[in-house]
Order: sequence, then structure tokens, then C-alpha cells
Amino acid sequence: MINSTKPAISNFANDRLYKQICDPLTDAYHKIHSSGNLIDGDYCRSAEQKLKFITKRKHAKLTTSATVALMVSLIAWGMKDKKVACTNYGYVASANQAALLNDVDFFDVDKKGLINIEDKFNHDLVIPVSLYGNTIDYDNLKLGVNTKVIVDAAQSLGTKYKGTPDGSFGDAAIFSFARNKPVPTAGTHGAIVWDDDTMTDKILSASMNGKLSRNGGIVSYGVNATPYELQAAQIDIGLDHMGEWQVKRKLIHEYYRKEFNDLPFDIIEASEDCESNYHKFAMLVEKRDELAEYLNVNNIKALLHYSDNFANFFGSDKKFPNTEIMCNKIITLPNHPWLTDAEIEIVAEKVKSFYK
Repeated sequence: MINSTKPAISNFANDRLYKQICDPLTDAYHKIHSSGNLIDGDYCRSAEQKLKFITKRKHAKLTTSATVALMVSLIAWGMKDKKVACTNYGYVASANQAALLNDVDFFDVDKKGLINIEDKFNHDLVIPVSLYGNTIDYDNLKLGVNTKVIVDAAQSLGTKYKGTPDGSFGDAAIFSFARNKPVPTAGTHGAIVWDDDTMTDKILSASMNGKLSRNGGIVSYGVNATPYELQAAQIDIGLDHMGEWQVKRKLIHEYYRKEFNDLPFDIIEASEDCESNYHKFAMLVEKRDELAEYLNVNNIKALLHYSDNFANFFGSDKKFPNTEIMCNKIITLPNHPWLTDAEIEIVAEKVKSFYK
């Protein structure tokens, strides 16, 4: 149990984020409320322009969450009742959205928790998930002739594969701006990026309850994905800080790696072709639950990203050996960019003391 008399070293620090961006966010608050336009306005357009530049995509659309962004994408690309492939590891949102519209074909992951490039995907759609800030090996992904690809890049904004930004691969990609993501906000919100001009109206209608305008008629299935200006302002401001936050996470990652060099566990590292954004410092640990409890008692909030073998819930009877290993061994340490040097050293010392 966390000692409530002593501040915990957490996986996120919303108060420290707010302190850093307080002034521009306060200015944005006044501008938004003075304008009377609280949704889908200038801050949304500014953030979308920045996302297009970062991902080298032609189009970007903010949504109320990454989960909603994925649902909008599935609707826009006509994936209702289609054959969809999804990995059985990571956050369950991708599988959940796909399963609402389809029978999902689940696949095991590789030893980094990513889609296994040894598998062949003769499906209408495959949803690769970039995890812990690392990408899959896109060049060797085995796809059917007409297979569409929507990348769940919720954790990998700023990551590059062979020098190209994650989010630029596939037919579309989705991002998250939840409070524990590379560019965090105090709420959720997400985004879709894509290139095909013919998809723009389909994405717009899918994100406006099936309408192309607020007073227009219904032209498709849809959800309400209209983004809020204040959330967009946080995203817009955060995108300007994304590079410095990524540098700090990299420094933390390198420090932990050096300190843990002789300890008996594996650190999940990016492949040679991937320039990670170091979203999470993830380890595969034999005595994972004992380590998590030890750190928790010492006021360090280590998390289990992720511990759900969710394909069984959706009715799959396949075996997923690598997923089982990940679920039983994975643990992530605090690595957000507002950690102090003293806090980083404490985390490292407590992990090492567990193994003494």
C-alpha cells in the first residue's frame, strides 16, 4: 500500500505539466471563452496543421479520444462486417472497436509486444499497434492485395521508422492525447491522419453522427467525435514541447538501462530501424507482482502495461504464448519528463535493492 504521508513517484504528474504550460493555456482559455466558440475552432485547426507537419500526412482530424478516432476510421473505411485482424496485446481499445463492427481474427505478438511480421494478413483490414513508443517492422508486414492498414499509433507520436514518422504508414493512423501519452492533456482527445482526399468527407461524416454539416442529412453511420477547443489548446501547446519531453524520456531510459545492466530481467528496446519516443520504460520481470508491490510500498507507482489476454473474452480459442509471457511479466517504471533527478535515482535504487 502507498504511504499516504509521502508523495508517490507516479507514472504521470498532471500538476507539473500544468505548471509548465499554465501561462499559454490560461491565455487560450480566455480567448476561447471570449470568442464563444467552444468546439472545433481555431485551436483544433492549429493542432491539426502541426500534426500534418509532424506525420507528413495531407489530412488530420482531431476527435474526442483515440478510441473514437479508431471507430471513425473503421466507419469511414467501410469496415462493418469485414474481416479484421488485430493483435491480442496492448490496450484493449483497438480490439473493442473492431469487435463492435466485426468478428475479429486475433493474432499473437512478438517478444516486444508488437505484431508478428511472420504472420500473413489476408484480411480486409489489419490494425498494427505501436507499443511503448516502438513501431512494427512496416517494410516486412505481409499483407493481402487489398488489405487496408489503420495503425494504432496512440503511444508513438514522435517515433520514427527508418527515419519516417510513425503515423505516416498505412491508410490512416490514430493518436491519443490522454494524460499518460507522449503529448498529454488533462482529458482524452485523439486524432486521425490520412492522405487519400476521397476519404475526407467520409471521415467528416463518420465523426459528426453521419452528417457532413450540423444541419445536413445523414449520409453514413457515425459517432459524435467533435473536439473541444480547450482540449485542442492543450494539444496545440503540447505539440510545441513534444521534442523536449521526448529528449527527457530518452535520458531517463538511458539512465535506467545503465543502472539495471546487471539485473536479471529484459528491457524492451526498440529495433534497429526504430527511433523510439521512449513513451514507456517497460521490462519483462519474472517476479513481476512482487517487484510491483515492493515499489508500491516504497511509494513508486509501477504499472502493468498490459496484463489482459483479452482475445478469450471475445471468443477466440487460439493459443497466444507470447501474449501470455507479456501479460505475466510486463511492468513499467515512472519515466515522465517532469521527474526530478532525485526521483529518477530513487526509482533506480529501489529496483536494484529489490534484487539484493
